[in-house]
Amino acid sequence: MVDITYKYSEHMTKAIRDYHHHSLRFWVSNGIGLAIVLLEIVLYFTKSNLNMLWIALLVLVLLALLYFITCYVQPNKFASDARYAKPFTLSADERSLRLKSDDLDNTVPWNDIRKVCETDRYYFLFLDQTQFWIAPKEAFSGREQEDLFRELAGRYLTINRGLIR
Repeated sequence: MVDITYKYSEHMTKAIRDYHHHSLRFWVSNGIGLAIVLLEIVLYFTKSNLNMLWIALLVLVLLALLYFITCYVQPNKFASDARYAKPFTLSADERSLRLKSDDLDNTVPWNDIRKVCETDRYYFLFLDQTQFWIAPKEAFSGREQEDLFRELAGRYLTINRGLIR
């Protein structure tokens, strides 16, 4: 059995930012936005239409605003919520995962976890398409405990590295 204890509020902003930076959806949407900007700039130079530059600027501002909201405003709002300021304990055994705090006690069988993704700092344990629990790597007491967690998760799921799809 693996037990790690951490404060969600201390990891919330970094984890959500880490999730977005490793999310395929994040990179595809930003890539499409930047392609639109590039297209508008090319159209400006070929058509000499100043409106194309305004559209490119508007798209750039929207991309920057969306990035700021999803990677800074939203995570800080979650992190400031008092419910996340208390210690949480994530327990993993052969059959299930359990997330427990003073006012929360959720147990989920490994079979109900949809996927496990690993980044340099976190394990993301997806309960559905967008809802996930985090397991901060720094919360493990050592390499042996983290290896045991990887072994337990690996019995049921492939631990994905790289882009989160």
